[in-house]
Amino acid sequence: MSTPLFKRDDPKLGTIITKGNAGNVCFLGFPYDEGVARNGGRVGTERGPDVLRRFIYNLGPVVNPELEISLQEFSIGDSGNIQGLTLEEAHQELQQQVETILQDPSQPNLFVIGGGKDQGWPDSKGFLTYCHANSFIPVIINIDSHLDVRNLDDEGRIHSGCAFRILLDDPAFAELGGKFIEFGSQGSQCAQSHVDYVNSKGGRIIWLSSIRRKVIAPQSSIRGSLTQAGQVLEELLGEFDEKHRVFISFEVDAINSAFCPGVSCPSVDGGFTAEEAIEVGFVSGKNRKVTLMDMSEYNPAIEDYRTGRLLANIFYYFCLGVKIRTEN
Repeated sequence: MSTPLFKRDDPKLGTIITKGNAGNVCFLGFPYDEGVARNGGRVGTERGPDVLRRFIYNLGPVVNPELEISLQEFSIGDSGNIQGLTLEEAHQELQQQVETILQDPSQPNLFVIGGGKDQGWPDSKGFLTYCHANSFIPVIINIDSHLDVRNLDDEGRIHSGCAFRILLDDPAFAELGGKFIEFGSQGSQCAQSHVDYVNSKGGRIIWLSSIRRKVIAPQSSIRGSLTQAGQVLEELLGEFDEKHRVFISFEVDAINSAFCPGVSCPSVDGGFTAEEAIEVGFVSGKNRKVTLMDMSEYNPAIEDYRTGRLLANIFYYFCLGVKIRTEN
C-alpha cells in the first residue's frame, strides 16, 4: 500500500527494508509453536513473525530526533520465514540460516523472531559454529523469567523449555570456553533442580530481584541507559572483550504482563517494564560484541496490538543501537 502524500515527510522502517540477507541488520522469522504445545503452553506463537512484520514496516521515524540518530543510510534485510517443515526440520534449517547470515562477509547483525523458545537451541548452534570458525568465545545471555533447562519431553523431543539444557550439555560449548548467563530470572518460575543444574554447568543467574536493587547511575548523554535492567545489562556486556561474541535470547514473557500481555506465559508477579525492554534492545544494538539476538514467545492469538507495538519498538531500538556502532 502506498504512503499517503501527507505522510511522506515521516518515513518509516519499511522505506529502508529490502528482501534478503543484505543489510546492517537482518531479521528472520521462525513461525512455529509446536515446541510450546509440547511444553504445555498456549499455542499461537506461530503467527508472531508475520504479525510483528506488520508493525515493524510501519514503525519509525527513520530519523529519531530525540536520540539524534538517523537511519537514512542504514539498511535492513527481511530474510523471510523458515516455513513448511516439521519442527525438527525447521530447527535444522534455522541453524543453517543463522550460520549463513552470521558468516556473510558484510557481517550483518541478525535478529530472529519466533515462534517458541525452542528456537533458542538452533540459534545457539548456528552461533557456536560462527564462533568456532572465527575463534571467538561464545557468550549466551538468556533474558527470561524461566531458566529453560528442562529435560526433553517424555518422548525425547525438544520443546520450548529445554533449549539451554541442550546447549549446556553440548561438548562444543564447553570446548569453546562458552559462558552462559540467565538474566532477569524469577524465583516463582524456576525450580531448585534447574537452578542447581545451571550452577553445576558453570552458568550464572542474575535474578530479577538483584536487578531491582540496582541504584540507577545518572547519565549525561541522551543515549545513556536510564533503567535498572538497561544499566545492569550494559555492565554485564562490559565484562567481555573483543575475543567474545554475544548472543542475546530475549523471551518476552520476562516483560511484565501489564505492558506485554500477548505472550504464551504472562509474567503476572513482576517483570521488566516497557522502558526496560526497549533499553534491552538499544543496549544490545549498541554493543559491538552482540552479533545475534532473538525474540521468542510473542503470541498474537492472545493479544496482538499493544504487545506487537512494544516488541517492534525493541527491534527499532536495536537498529538505532547498531547505527551508533557505525558512528564510532
